[in-house]
Amino acid sequence: MSESKYKQGDIIMVRYPLSDKPEKSIIRPMVIVSNEISNQLDKDVLVCQITTRLRNDDFSYLLTDKSLTVLMPETCEIRCNKIATVRVWDKIILDKISELTPKALNDITDLVKTAF
Repeated sequence: MSESKYKQGDIIMVRYPLSDKPEKSIIRPMVIVSNEISNQLDKDVLVCQITTRLRNDDFSYLLTDKSLTVLMPETCEIRCNKIATVRVWDKIILDKISELTPKALNDITDLVKTAF
């Protein structure tokens, strides 16, 4: 198995297809929540959406300067119940822009588990 360029806790920019218009896409930040063992199986990663529309509900995690290695340009939160698969080799991942701190990553994975 080869090492993946991206790992759990990385915040990446993704060209994400719109569900109602698959021929169109938006560029949005997402956080990788799957671990390295899972990521290596098919070169796919599980991600959660990051949004500036703050909901402050049971599945939201507000990103702060204490939860990131590089601050986001706007106040935003991770939607821990909005999980998708992104194929690393599909070239829809544009760049890594930040990373969660270990405590934030632990909090996020706990919230993701509550969605199941």
